Amino acid sequence: MSYGIMDLDIPTLMAMGSFVAACAGAILLLVWLQNRRITALAIWGLADIITAGGILSLMLGKALNEPLGSILGSHLLLLAAGLTWKAARTFDAKPAPLVLAVLGAVVTALASGLPGMQHVIASFGAVTNAVYMFAAATAFWLGRKERLPARWPIIVFTSVHATVLLTGAWTIFNGGTGEDQVPPLLSMFGLIHFESIIFALGTVVFILALIRERGEAASTMAAHIDSLTGILNRGAFMESAGRVVERCRRDSAPVAVMMFDLDRFKTVNDTHGHAIGDLVIQKFCEVTAAALRPNDVFGRMGGEEFAVALPGSGIEAAYARAERIRASFAENCRFVGEHRVDATVSSGVSVSGNAEHTLSALLEYSDIALYRAKAEGRNCVKRADQPKPKGGFSTVIRVA
Repeated sequence: MSYGIMDLDIPTLMAMGSFVAACAGAILLLVWLQNRRITALAIWGLADIITAGGILSLMLGKALNEPLGSILGSHLLLLAAGLTWKAARTFDAKPAPLVLAVLGAVVTALASGLPGMQHVIASFGAVTNAVYMFAAATAFWLGRKERLPARWPIIVFTSVHATVLLTGAWTIFNGGTGEDQVPPLLSMFGLIHFESIIFALGTVVFILALIRERGEAASTMAAHIDSLTGILNRGAFMESAGRVVERCRRDSAPVAVMMFDLDRFKTVNDTHGHAIGDLVIQKFCEVTAAALRPNDVFGRMGGEEFAVALPGSGIEAAYARAERIRASFAENCRFVGEHRVDATVSSGVSVSGNAEHTLSALLEYSDIALYRAKAEGRNCVKRADQPKPKGGFSTVIRVA
């Protein structure tokens, strides 16, 4: 005797759905045990385990003709949906009060005790379940600025699941749940249970993929970002600014480079302590970042030295921007906390009219101009004379 896929009945699908949900929950919980910082994994895993219990209760309730089993199953599925919403919010560190997660299950549990409400409550429960799923999909969608590809399949799976649940609510309301017959797999009620299996499988795969992508993105960022200031480190600046110079060369567009060095920074550290020195560096980065355009490249070259690449900028525009940064920093760093610091910065500016110079050459020109700014009293900006570079960086030793 052969059996086709269309011979599957509802109890078999429910048993499969319960087993798949339990396995998905177990996988997520095991991964969470290896990385307990990711609380969302534990919440989603628990939701899958509760889903497995809810489906099992529904199946046994129908098989044994026991209404309490069906009622318990419906409440468990609602609780699981609320926890899924909470997990989705927690993935992006958004607030998700537990009271809202359990509210749907509590309300339906209280209402189900009223006489004659069972049929309406079943339909209402399915609608509430769908609302939680749509809310979970929305939570993932709102976090789309974090460009992780695995986020989008989760949004699709969750949205489709919510839509199917709404269809289920309509089916329940019209009494077409298939309780008195064995519907084929592609009947509406059979499709609901089959889709639930796909949802459990799909979400666990892409949740784990999302965690992996987020970890890789964090590692990449750590390798490119200066930990104190949050801006590009030297290597990342050279890479990003190099691409900017190359793009300007292809477009025959000008590109400017600004170098900054905090004046007498060692004295600031010796006088006020390294904690204040760190705050001075952070304040400089805040002031500079606020003065830059989105396509400008800003990086920390080491210690108290910084560089900026400005695509499409001529020497006068770059000079004016550097002067604005210098003046704003001096104004904002008169006091740091309760300390009178009077921190200042010197700057050198160079430009390449059609990006014919390399980034290394522009940095060298700016570095020489910065040395002149230091030599001529500090707290000022100097334009580079830009003699032909001899290759490599300047070997001039600057005083602080």
